[in-house]
Parts: sequence; structure tokens; C-alpha cells
Amino acid sequence: APWGIKAETRLPQDTLKATLSHLAEAGPRDFYQGDLARSIASDIKADGGSLSVEDLAAFRAHLREPLAIPYRGGKVFATSELTAGPTLSRTLGLLQNDLKPGRDGPDAAAYLAYASALQAAYRERLRDMGDQDGRRALGAEALAPACTTHFSAVDRDGNMAAVTQTLLSTFGSRFVSGQTGVTMNNGIMWFDPTPGGPNALAPGKRCLTNYTPVVAHASDGRRLALGASGGRRILPAVTQILSFVMDYGMDLDAAIHQPRIDASEGAVVIGDARMPGAVRDALQARFDYEEARVQDQPMKFACPSAVLRNANANSGATESFHPWGDAVAEA
Repeated sequence: APWGIKAETRLPQDTLKATLSHLAEAGPRDFYQGDLARSIASDIKADGGSLSVEDLAAFRAHLREPLAIPYRGGKVFATSELTAGPTLSRTLGLLQNDLKPGRDGPDAAAYLAYASALQAAYRERLRDMGDQDGRRALGAEALAPACTTHFSAVDRDGNMAAVTQTLLSTFGSRFVSGQTGVTMNNGIMWFDPTPGGPNALAPGKRCLTNYTPVVAHASDGRRLALGASGGRRILPAVTQILSFVMDYGMDLDAAIHQPRIDASEGAVVIGDARMPGAVRDALQARFDYEEARVQDQPMKFACPSAVLRNANANSGATESFHPWGDAVAEA
């Protein structure tokens, strides 16, 4: 190093590697009912936690029909129930009425429509969504530094997937099971800490989550798989990139570089510092407006990942300011 500074940090994952190999051979239920379940529960109990083998054995994944949201002559398929999918549906419904796409890309009126629709949808979300006897009800959710991964993929036949997974906060609970190498999440923070509320913590309850993976079909025949990491900031990013592609016909190179806003933090609207002056002025006149640069830390915008199918041609894009963007480009 030119200044005589040399730093190298390694995080050995040999135990996790062995766990994944075991899981591949034993099958997914081993994580909940087999050797892995017993190891994870044993490690957590040894450090004072309360997760039991019985807790893990009770877990079941359920298939759900996706939301099919009509938008601008196309359709967006999104997750249902206690995700951000219903809030996306509300946002796109408002944009369908309020956004009038022009030929030259989103203008100041478009960004005002984005901000207004997102704020209105978020108000409804935080007031009306939670798990109360399996029904939507009043609720609130935590805003925390995220440790989420989203990837989108498309194959040569045009099959698409949008996949989001998360530890919730950075490094989750910061607890690693010694016998398995598995890092445990701290998803309990998704619950409302106020007792008695519909999103309050209780046995068997599901929490309100932010993830928003989507697959979309634009009116021009192109298909898109999209999602992002970034907690509450995911929904604004997914909404705007869908609009850039479906309203303005952008390809992924243009869409991923188009400046975005974030309107997930109450009354504050945060805009990319690269935003054109006319857009910035319009947002400042209407909202409590702040500017932020697109950067790794502190993160003010979500990190999207998308693939697009146009006829028989595939393309993909990920947030350019993150180091893994260069890694994908070199792959």
C-alpha cells in the first residue's frame, strides 16, 4: 500500500460450508427437524436464548397466490399479505391515476406524483397492516439498518425469479451458531413493541415486512424481475424502477442510473443529489425535502437488482455504487 497501510480481514466460513453441504444431502426439513435443528437450538439455549427444537419443527412454508396488479396496460405480480406487496399495489393504483408519462422521461410532475403516492400508501400501511388472527389490522413496523440480499435471475428460456432474503439489521442478531455457522436474524424487531397492537409480538404471529420482489409484464411485451435491499426504502425503489420501465420504456441501463427519491421516512422526502434542478425545486416547494448522495454508507436509498427479457434477449443490472456491481460486471 502506498502509505504503508495494509489491512486484510478474513471471515472463515468452513462450518457454514459444511452445514450447506449437509443440508443439500439431508433436505430442507433437516433445518427444522433434524441434526441442524438440534444443533441450532442447542447453541442458542447454551447462550441463554429460548429457541427450541419444537419451535423449529412447527415451522411451515405456505404457498400463496401473488397479487396481480394491473398497471399501464401491463401487469405486476407481487407478494401478498404482510409484505410490502399490498402497499405497492396501492402506490401503483395512485400513480395510474396521477402520473401522466411524457416522452422525455420523468419530469418534476412525475417525481411529485411518486412522492405523493408513496407517502399516502405508507400512511395506510403503518395504520392498517398487521397480523391479528390472520387478518390485516392496525400496526407499525421498525426502521433499522438492513442486512438484506435481493437477487433477480433470468435463464435462456426466459424463466425469471425475484428473491429477497434478510437478516433484518446489519449482521442480524450478531449471533452465530457455533455448531452450524448459521447467523441468526433479529426479525423480532419487525414487530411493534407496543403491547396489544395488531403487529405486537405474540406466539405464532407473523410480522409486517418490507420486502417487495416483483415480476412484471410491460405493455410493450418486455418482462422484468425486480427487487431491492434496504428496509423501508425497498418499496420506493421498486415503484420508481417499475415506472421507469413501464411508463417511460427505459432499458435497465437507463433505469438503474435514473435518479430516485425516497419517501419512506414520514414527511421527509430524500432526493438524489444528481436530481435536475427543476425537479429539486418542485419537491422543495411541496415537501420537507433533503438531498443525499448515492453511496454505500450511510445508505439513503435502496439497492435494486433487476433482470429484463426483451424478445429473446436478456439483460441485468444492479446498483452501480456498490462494489458488487463491479463484481457482476466482471463475472
